Amino acid sequence: MKISSKTHYGVQVCCLLGASDKVLSAKELERRTGVSSKYLEKVLRILLSVGAVKATRGAGGGYSLSRPASEIHMGKVVRALEEDNMEIIGCVNKTGCCCPSSVLWKRLFEGINDILDGISLQQILEGNLENTAIGDIK
Repeated sequence: MKISSKTHYGVQVCCLLGASDKVLSAKELERRTGVSSKYLEKVLRILLSVGAVKATRGAGGGYSLSRPASEIHMGKVVRALEEDNMEIIGCVNKTGCCCPSSVLWKRLFEGINDILDGISLQQILEGNLENTAIGDIK
């Protein structure tokens, strides 16, 4: 399983906004991430749609977090940015799958999502995930 560049840059944008005490323009985000304006626009549109960021128009406008970083959980952000909604294999969310290995893929899917749902943007910004056991995340 590989996370898309869209997800990587989306989380990076959230981190940049969370670490900033001001509104950042699309140009500034483009400069800091090294992502083209067209691609960044797609990422920002998704972040806006899930309520992770907000846009301010006019002079001095740009992007900022829509709420405190402690209230933005990575599960919602990552699933929105991943086109396949983090489904490892097609049958992971289907009932009645007869594949003998489906239990494995469903457990992996649930485990990944539990971890992502238990991590806030604030935790990432504080860098306090390294010494946290997987069972402690929530």
